[in-house]
Amino acid sequence: MKKLIALLTALVMVLTLTGCFGTTGGTSSADQANLPGVGSYTKDFDGLQKYITDRNSNAKKAEIFYEIVGADNGVRYTLSSVAFVEIYDFGSTFGSAATADSATPDAAAKDTDPEKLATAQAILADIKDDGKFRPIEEGTEMTAVITASGRYVIAWDATRSYKYDESVATEELQKNW
Repeated sequence: MKKLIALLTALVMVLTLTGCFGTTGGTSSADQANLPGVGSYTKDFDGLQKYITDRNSNAKKAEIFYEIVGADNGVRYTLSSVAFVEIYDFGSTFGSAATADSATPDAAAKDTDPEKLATAQAILADIKDDGKFRPIEEGTEMTAVITASGRYVIAWDATRSYKYDESVATEELQKNW
């Protein structure tokens, strides 16, 4: 019982301090003006991450289990105490010439694992249908977009009030990756 009370007290303190000292997770508008243009980033997974972290100065990287959604690579960035974004790379599953309108492999696709392919196709179809993504059955439903290349998925927690579409999943990002 004492452990439970101590845990609850610690939780209350953390939430209180978060409210007092939390950050928005974004970069100030003055800093935004000094950021490099989208053309200066490489159009690969590393460039996509750099684009997002440049625009969210408090981003903290964490590894995720991207394989469960059929992706080749993935990462989560915590942007603030209540905000995160996940990026998934489906490149070898669908190849570099895939588009956001086609969730089918092309000639450049390298991955032939039927289970991985089926999982990835289902995930991308759900995102196209309703803009939602659930990485695991009991996981939090997230809002998601597929970039114009069809290779990358950017997902964020749909239950939060943070406006990711303004600082993470921008139209510029979607068009250029």
